[in-house]
Amino acid sequence: MTNLKWAMVGTGFMSTLILKDFALAAGTELVALVSRDVAKADARLAAEGIAAKALTFEQAIADPEIDVIYIGTPHASHFGLAKQALEAGKNVLVEKAFTMDAAEARELAAIAKQHNRFLMEAMWTKFQPMLIEVKRLVESGRIGKLKLVESSFGMNLPFDDSQRLFNFEQGGGSALDQGVYTATWAHWFADSKITKQITHGELFTNGSDASVHTTFEYENGTFGIALTSLVATLGFGGRLVGDTGSIEIVGQFWNTEEININGPFDGQDHPVENIKMPHKGAGYVHMIEAVNEAILAGNLESEQHPLSFTIEIMEILDEARRQINEP
Repeated sequence: MTNLKWAMVGTGFMSTLILKDFALAAGTELVALVSRDVAKADARLAAEGIAAKALTFEQAIADPEIDVIYIGTPHASHFGLAKQALEAGKNVLVEKAFTMDAAEARELAAIAKQHNRFLMEAMWTKFQPMLIEVKRLVESGRIGKLKLVESSFGMNLPFDDSQRLFNFEQGGGSALDQGVYTATWAHWFADSKITKQITHGELFTNGSDASVHTTFEYENGTFGIALTSLVATLGFGGRLVGDTGSIEIVGQFWNTEEININGPFDGQDHPVENIKMPHKGAGYVHMIEAVNEAILAGNLESEQHPLSFTIEIMEILDEARRQINEP
């Protein structure tokens, strides 16, 4: 298999999680870590024991050796960096949330098409082996007709406007950091058109959203509950409920390696079925490999996670924030 050469943009939290997974992904070579401060990138590479170049963003997009740019910087920078990379002829993977709003997402999709380059949101959840199996189980009717999809992603953290997670200008807040996961979870499994969305929440003093609690009604009769918060300990659970059984996620719903299946509930004694499927590395390997396969196949999008899905999620988050700000 041909190796694709990658550059990771950003030396913060996301790169810490992802960097070591490149070496575990087939057909992948991490050749550069990108930062405004090249010395910082050099230090990170040395600390991780990774043999790669430390480059500025401008150097990376001009480097003919680099095939794929992975943008792992704060949300507010995603659109501008992705636009520059696409226009420079690079294939691009952008961390979630993809952009600041749906308008930016639609524009990036158009730019990628114009320049004939691959573009995808880095929603690793949809590439996790255990969750792909959960999707198969739901579609097979293992828990009957799906009635309810629910997820929670919430913790109580001390507010600090200087931190990216809270800072309004950098795209901080619960919607883009946490709501992107719960909205994706609901939309992926419901697999139907939304007929009604109701969101309640609260704001920090700087305007960032502190909590985003949304319910969805879908055309196929599925009901979704998506709860996120930076001011309440909601936990990280996920559940899928059908008319004959349910699937409970063990651990964090977005990257679980274990589930419990309950039911059918027919008056008989049915033991809980426990299934475990480990992921590779920190869990990003599967997504990286899928991006490689799509690019080498000549595809401009991922069949598993197309841009149309990402745009729909950004529209959901836009509406959620509109309802919180304009009750």
